[in-house]
Amino acid sequence: MGPIVNKRAKVNGVYLHYVVVGAGPAVLCLHGWPQNHREFLPIARKLSDRYTFIVPDLRGFADSDKPYSFSDYMPATIAQDMIELADVEGADSFHILSHDWGGPPSVAMAYMASKRALSLSVIEAPYFGLDYPGRIDPNAAYWHLKFHAQMDIAFSLIQGNEDVYLRHFFRNFAYNPAAISEEDIQHYIMQMRMPGNLRASLNHYANTDEKAAQLAEFAKEKLDLPILSWGGDLSLASHCLDSARVLSDRADGGVIENCGHWVFEEKTDFISEELGRFWAENSAA
Repeated sequence: MGPIVNKRAKVNGVYLHYVVVGAGPAVLCLHGWPQNHREFLPIARKLSDRYTFIVPDLRGFADSDKPYSFSDYMPATIAQDMIELADVEGADSFHILSHDWGGPPSVAMAYMASKRALSLSVIEAPYFGLDYPGRIDPNAAYWHLKFHAQMDIAFSLIQGNEDVYLRHFFRNFAYNPAAISEEDIQHYIMQMRMPGNLRASLNHYANTDEKAAQLAEFAKEKLDLPILSWGGDLSLASHCLDSARVLSDRADGGVIENCGHWVFEEKTDFISEELGRFWAENSAA
């Protein structure tokens, strides 16, 4: 992997910290909770010889700004951050890659970016705003989604216990409890203890109904875009591909065996091969 360049840019009214690594077609990455740009480094190590990864700490996380208003964390708002970041980096076209809570704004971004988006990859992320037979509501499947949405009580109970709390997710939401290194865990704990980070990051869980309604408006029309969507068999499983097929007639993916939520760390070789194949098939001529 080539050098990782740290940058800052003001986009859509906030300053984002982000890293750029690699060479080739651009890949804009949207991470989840409780991680940050660091979660995409295993993929960048595998594919940065072919692709340029543009990876921010999303608003509300790590070294990026942490606004206070609920409206600052709507999917379309975060999507606009990413589109303007692509402009800063001179990326006229790009692939979109997301995980966990990066998923909802990545869907909004695919609609908003119009012809600039080459593809959308949604890995182990919930889809909101969709209704189809057999759909499992992620809010019903995961206790912490509703808990985190009660921001005041969640903040009060988690603050001071970040180590124990984050370790629960990194170990219990994995097929392999040791998949995320101790170095990475310590990094994420440190970042979550930074002033404003816990409070701001919980905003990504708040007002889910309003966020779902916004995404439902986008989903009234199908995406004319290829989507790759994989879920771990011990986590979101078929929800990912089932939902992607509702959004696009060009959806691919499935369920990864012996895998939990942390796909990039647990199944690095597999998902890197899938992403490399998918992006090669859908790059600009």
